[in-house]
Amino acid sequence: MKKLLFVYNPHSGKGAIGQSLSEIICRFTDGGYDVTVHPTREQRDGQNYIRDHAGEYDTVVASGGDGMLHEMFCGFHEAGIKMPCGYIPAGTVNDFASSLKIPKVPEEAADIIVAGNFKELDAGLFNDTVFSYVAAFGMFTKVSYATDQKMKNALGAAAYFIEVLKSLDPKSFRDSTVRAKISFGGEVYEDDFIYGMVCNTLSVGTLTGIVPQGAKMDDGLLEGVFIKAPKNLPELDSIRNALVTGNLDIPGIIYSKSSAFTVETERETEWTLDGEYGGSHTLTDIRVKEKAVIIAVPADK
Repeated sequence: MKKLLFVYNPHSGKGAIGQSLSEIICRFTDGGYDVTVHPTREQRDGQNYIRDHAGEYDTVVASGGDGMLHEMFCGFHEAGIKMPCGYIPAGTVNDFASSLKIPKVPEEAADIIVAGNFKELDAGLFNDTVFSYVAAFGMFTKVSYATDQKMKNALGAAAYFIEVLKSLDPKSFRDSTVRAKISFGGEVYEDDFIYGMVCNTLSVGTLTGIVPQGAKMDDGLLEGVFIKAPKNLPELDSIRNALVTGNLDIPGIIYSKSSAFTVETERETEWTLDGEYGGSHTLTDIRVKEKAVIIAVPADK
């Protein structure tokens, strides 16, 4: 019998995963798996457990928000393992699951894993750390990990939109402005920026307009988007409209696809990795990690 490790965050979202836990395990068992369940107790518990034990199993499944997915990717990376895995989204936003059309109903997501339709996807390397879908700095980056958990549970994705709207106030982005030199594909840009991200996703914080059109998660490329500090209200309005419409081709935004990006900032700058705090840095080397994971996705119809 095949062995499956199921690691889940019991506190993600509204803790609803607990109500589906028995049925999820039954679906895995009916699918021919011998299941081991590990609920996480603190940050990085899932990452460390997967790093230390993933090699003992045929499949690893993580359930929680994007942070739990991040821990699974990091666990694989630290163990030097590439193996079939699955994701049952149970967080507030779940950008990664939305990009792959993985359903938010836990039992349906479990069925997709049992069906065994696996796909190889890229990931990103942030210096020596892996990330599943986004590395970012600037005024939006604190939204996901600074928004109060009770607010997330009560309002869902609306909590993120509230915080993003606050961030688009001219007074608030002054403190987020950072002088940076951004290099990719032989191009170098130096300017004042209020936001920058390198991603492998179709949406960030439920916002699809911030990701360049035509993005793919398995093409060996990452998408980079860097928003310059607006100098006046018309420039700020132009940026707002670009994020709403998804038309990023404006003077205030630099965007491109590349396999590698380098970001140098004049001062220590906080980054977020998959919605979790990624530390403060002045120099970051961000590269694609091609075909990094083998993950269950819905079959093409």
